[in-house]
Formats: sequence, C-alpha cells, structure tokens
Amino acid sequence: MNMYDGTKWALPLIAVISAALLLNGCTQDSVPSSGNNAGNSGGSGKAIELKVMVMLESDGDEAERKSWESIASTYMEAHPGVRLNLQMQHFAGVEQHRTWVTTQLIGNTAPDIFTTRYIWDQEDLKKGLLVDLTPYYKQKNAYSGDQPWEKLFSQTILQQLMGDDKTYASIPNYVNSVRVLYNKDLFAQAGITEVPKTWNQFMEAQEKLLRLNVVPFAFPNSKPGDYNYNWTVRILTEELLAGSYPLLDVDQSGFIEVNEYVRGVDQGIIDIEKAPFKDVFALVKNWSKYWPKGYNGLDFETAGDLFLRGKAAMVMRTSAQSKAMYETSARKFEMAAFPLPYLTKENHPDAAGKLMEIGGVPAGNMAIPKTIPPEKMEAAVDFLAYTTSPKVQGMLAESLYRTPVVENAVLPEKLKGFQFAGERMQLNIYAGEVDKNVTENNQKLGQLYLEGTKSQEQYLAELKKIMMDGVKKKMSDNQWSKDNNYGIRKP
Repeated sequence: MNMYDGTKWALPLIAVISAALLLNGCTQDSVPSSGNNAGNSGGSGKAIELKVMVMLESDGDEAERKSWESIASTYMEAHPGVRLNLQMQHFAGVEQHRTWVTTQLIGNTAPDIFTTRYIWDQEDLKKGLLVDLTPYYKQKNAYSGDQPWEKLFSQTILQQLMGDDKTYASIPNYVNSVRVLYNKDLFAQAGITEVPKTWNQFMEAQEKLLRLNVVPFAFPNSKPGDYNYNWTVRILTEELLAGSYPLLDVDQSGFIEVNEYVRGVDQGIIDIEKAPFKDVFALVKNWSKYWPKGYNGLDFETAGDLFLRGKAAMVMRTSAQSKAMYETSARKFEMAAFPLPYLTKENHPDAAGKLMEIGGVPAGNMAIPKTIPPEKMEAAVDFLAYTTSPKVQGMLAESLYRTPVVENAVLPEKLKGFQFAGERMQLNIYAGEVDKNVTENNQKLGQLYLEGTKSQEQYLAELKKIMMDGVKKKMSDNQWSKDNNYGIRKP
C-alpha cells in the first residue's frame, strides 16, 4: 500500500509558529485509503494519488469519518487509476481553520483538495493561490447528466459562491439552514403548546420558560465563530429590508450582488446608522435578557452542553451542527426544530411580517490549490464533481444531517424540520462573503454594545467606517464607480 507520508506535508520554517498555534486547536487523522489500483493514468501504469483534507465538523463523530472513508472507497472502486489519501481534521474554531488554510497555501504545502470556506475562497483566488473552477462549472461532467455542472445548483447557491468577477473558487458539499432547537419537555412544563412563529410569541415563550428557573435560550457570543449573533442580526435586518429590495436589486436578478451592495453603501441607500438598519440592534439587546449570564464568554460547545443537560430550553444550530444533538445519549428529552420567529408590524413599521430564510448558505466547500501538479487536475475536478452527485449527497444527508447542495438529491425525513419555509434573504448585509471584516467586527463591537461598554451610536459609527473602507477597497480593486454603475449589468 502506498502509505501517506506525513513528512511530505511538513511546514516550511516561516510557518512553524503558525503551526504550533494550531496544535492545541485541532486534531487530525490521516487515512491512507487503498483501493483497486489496476487502472493507470496516461498509460504510465501508475495511479494518480490525490491528497484530500476533509474538515470534520465534530472531533469525536465516527460516522463523519466513516462516511468520508466510504465516499473515497466507492470513488476509487469506480476509478482504479486514482488513489485518495484522506487527511481528516477538526478545528477548534473558524480562526484555527483559517490559519491552517493560509499557512498551507502560502507555504506551498496544501493538499490537492482541501476544505475551505466560501467566505475565504475568492480572497485566496484573487491572490493566485487557488485554481479558478469557473470553466469546470460551465462544463458537463460524469455526474451532471446532459447539462453543465452549474445547472445542478440553485441560483441562490451560485450567487453566493460567485466572486465579484463572476468566478467560482470552490465546490460546496452541502448547504446550511439555521434553526432553533428546543426542548419539548421544558416547553410543555412552561405551558407553551405551540412553537412561536412571531417575535412577540417568541418573547412570551421565553418569559414563561424563565419561570421554570432555566435559561430560555443558550446564546453563545464569545467570538465570531459562535455564529449566533451574526445569524440573528442578518435575519432580523433582512426582515426590515425586504420592502426595499427593488431599490438595491438594480439588475433585477432576485439577489443583491456584491457590486449592488457596494452601490447601496456608496450612495447611502444602505446606512446602518439610520432606520431601519439601526433598529435591529435594540431588538437583539432586549432579547439578551433571556440568554445565560456571561453570554459574551459562552462558546458554541458550552451552549450546546447547557441545552443537552436541560439547563437551557433552546439553542440555535444548522442542520449539520444538529447531528450531535439528535444522536447523543446525553439528551434525555424530546427535541424538535423551528425557524427563528419573524418580526411583525408590532415590532417595527418596516417589518415584512414573514419569515426570511438564512438557509441555502454553501458549506463544506472544497478547493484546489494553484500548486497542484497538472497531471492531477482532471482527477481532482472529477472527485469534486463526484461529491455533488445524488449518490454522495444522499449519503451525506442520511448519515450526517447535511442538507443537499444540489437540487436533484432527496431530503431525508429527519431533515424536514430544516426544510426552507420562508423567503430567501437577498442582501445578507453582514455575511462573510460580502465583507469578512464587517462580519467579524459586527460581532466583536456587538459584544461591547450588549454589555454596555459602547453605546449603539458608537457601535454603529465604528462599524460603518469599517463597512465604508471595505466598499472603497472593492471599488478600487474592481474599478467600480458611480459613472460605470459599479459594473452592474442592465436587466
């Protein structure tokens, strides 16, 4: 067996310090996957060997490891000329994952395929560190039938993956939909007979739960990678902006693209210091009275533990993140999921009065480094295409609770609670693919606002400056201006 030699991926000296920082932040398993090597590549008689790093969502989930081993095994059985060596890694947080990706790319030590995030891939593509996958999206492959590969994905997914210059830098494995998981036993004890749909019903339910001497909502907010603050602000903001979509969607595509966001900020249509943008934050701060004490120091895992021990009645998760919750033996209560309740006119005059979905966010994205040897490129792209086939998508959905990323895959019954129930968000103003600096600083400055260290005016003034700086950079990088309509195509 051609075993994986870990020394071949040794970090260069300049990256040793970064690697050392990761030692306490992630664990990894190298799985040399052997298969039928009777085939050959290019008539040489030697199998092509692809090193593939798959990021594990959970460190101790054997099902996740076995699923990827099975995917690799079935692929190699069908492609005897290719050998896959899997390196499976779990990172303690988003920051550690980003450090790993940056270190590997800059050090020219990245595996042939690796898990990244769609909020980073365009940045790395523009630096010349990744392969531009756009031509492959436009082509048919063995798993897309009689149509180009991109036709398997919804337009919403493609718009989120697409860069400023209409390029694709990665392939997603699944999509995330955000849901509130709740303890049905605690709801019954509190006299809550129906899951809340509106924001006022949501607040009333938490007031009832508070009387049980439990935490109504385990809201982690120690860092941007705890997600909850970002998800909440994005969803609620969208509910107040839905009526303004026509002012922003200049090309009438049904999605506010990056250059349309830039136009909105540059022309003052998007101004977070003004209503209705600014009004979201007071709503979130009022909600925080139902969170645990010290929530700004509460991390994602600890929040989940509070929920599983019955100390908290609700927690917010994606479908993939909910797997551990559903399957753990530590949970002694029945659990179900519902969307974050929506705002109504009782909360704000601009409220759309309907659910806006943050769902459809691409996740588990895989990319190919620019340093990949040319003779491996065809096999690497083919394996990426294989991961989006109905067979693999069905496996990921069934065993790992991953919502399929392609439209021709079947959603399992157990994921029906995560099925999209509202209208898809179009702007995603604080999302990482729009501006990761805004995303990160929104949460960090938001911490100070929630604890009373900064006023709302100070918070939004600082965040607006970061937003404006990002917009100016995008205008400069892309040569966008008011005169050329920010590069927006006419409808």
